[in-house]
Amino acid sequence: MQNCKGIKTLKKGKVEILHIDTPHSTAEVSLFGGHVLSFVPKTDLRDRLWVSENAIFDNQSAIRGGIPVCWPWFSDAHNQDRNDLPSHGFVRTQNWRIVGTLEHSEATQVTLVPHSNNGPGWNHETSLTLTLLVGKTLKISLQTKNNDTKSVNLNCALHTYFNVKDILAVELKGLRGNYKDKTQNWHEFDTPIPYTFSQETDRVHLFAAEQVDILDGAETTKVLSSGHDSIVVWNPWAENSEKMKDMKSRGYSTMLCVETALTQTFSLPPGATHCLTQEIA
Repeated sequence: MQNCKGIKTLKKGKVEILHIDTPHSTAEVSLFGGHVLSFVPKTDLRDRLWVSENAIFDNQSAIRGGIPVCWPWFSDAHNQDRNDLPSHGFVRTQNWRIVGTLEHSEATQVTLVPHSNNGPGWNHETSLTLTLLVGKTLKISLQTKNNDTKSVNLNCALHTYFNVKDILAVELKGLRGNYKDKTQNWHEFDTPIPYTFSQETDRVHLFAAEQVDILDGAETTKVLSSGHDSIVVWNPWAENSEKMKDMKSRGYSTMLCVETALTQTFSLPPGATHCLTQEIA
């Protein structure tokens, strides 16, 4: 850390933030949650990530926006009866620590691990590592290793909130096939063409697209994924936004979640490693 001149620490509320400055971009990462908050390429100075104006930085509450880390389950899919287990797992409300940094002319690499790999509903011998590569693009990799003697069932996601000017003018490219619609009792539907937005959207796309483009007027954000089995698309729309204490009532109009996710049945064998990666340009 001492040798990386481009990395400094800041405070936002009660949360410690890493500010990463590279020749090609800047990024900000909250050590609470291992949570990327900003990625700004210097070519256009446009932040690809959205963070709610009402986001809470109290070192306890999950942060609304950026790239929350969902692990070891996505949503409430923990395959257990207890309904008091935290949605999206437990590492997004843990403090993470830096275990490695590497700075060179093209990019800066930062590696983080959570305070604990165990939490409510998860007592397996697993290890979790988050690696960020900040350069012309932002590449974020979530690596799970199963150190146990038996297989473990795993779900995870990089729950990325993207900045858009106006959700009503946004179009997605790159998705096809069927999706499961949470707003329609999980019924399956064909991916719409064109893919635009006019209401609450909460969809798990079963086609694991390697690239999804977010067309926002004259601007395009590219989302590249690997190690996933689905892409989740989410916007809460007006009524749900008004119910969220950490989102302004019109907050939904300038954000869209396109999430690289492992949501279907997945078993990680003993000794094996799984890596979920999203790259943003």
